Amino acid sequence: MRKKYLFIILLSIYVVGCISSSRKQYFQLHMEVSGREAKLHEAEPEWDKTIRIEPVAVEDIYNDYRIVYRTSPYRLNYYSYSFWIKKPGKVVRDALYDYFVKTNIFKKVTFEFVEGDPDYTLSARVNILEEYDLKHVWFAHLKMVIEIKDFKSGETLVFHRFDSRRRLLERKVERVPAAISKILKDELAKVVEQFRAKVK
Repeated sequence: MRKKYLFIILLSIYVVGCISSSRKQYFQLHMEVSGREAKLHEAEPEWDKTIRIEPVAVEDIYNDYRIVYRTSPYRLNYYSYSFWIKKPGKVVRDALYDYFVKTNIFKKVTFEFVEGDPDYTLSARVNILEEYDLKHVWFAHLKMVIEIKDFKSGETLVFHRFDSRRRLLERKVERVPAAISKILKDELAKVVEQFRAKVK
């Protein structure tokens, strides 16, 4: 009898575990380029230079695999089954790398010091990375600072700070990564314009 009850308990734990794991969702950012940006990628790089994407700093409260959602200015929550595929700093760093590779702005984009020093470095800090839920409307919310420096001189060429929210098409966490990706892509386009104005 005891063995029967033990078997039932173990089976229940196994079933609950399977159900829980099947509900888990993992997300990343994606930099989709098209039109003029895609054409640039087919040509020679805009600058025959190397840029290093440095590790991205993230505010502690957001530096978690779990996606954060906010229901008021005073309270943050974590989703139980919705996760970033990597820690947010790495997710954002991968997106920055992806953007500069796809747009072909620089000859080489790297995370490491390879074949000598880079010409430029890009550093970033994420202050807010969340879903912001109002009663009838949900938003993706991204607040960041992005800085590009001349590696040799240390001169700051671009310092771009932004705090942007984008309305979600549906009130679903699945919409957050795409909306965050669009925010970041739009802001990176501004960073590139500032860079062009500075080094032309």
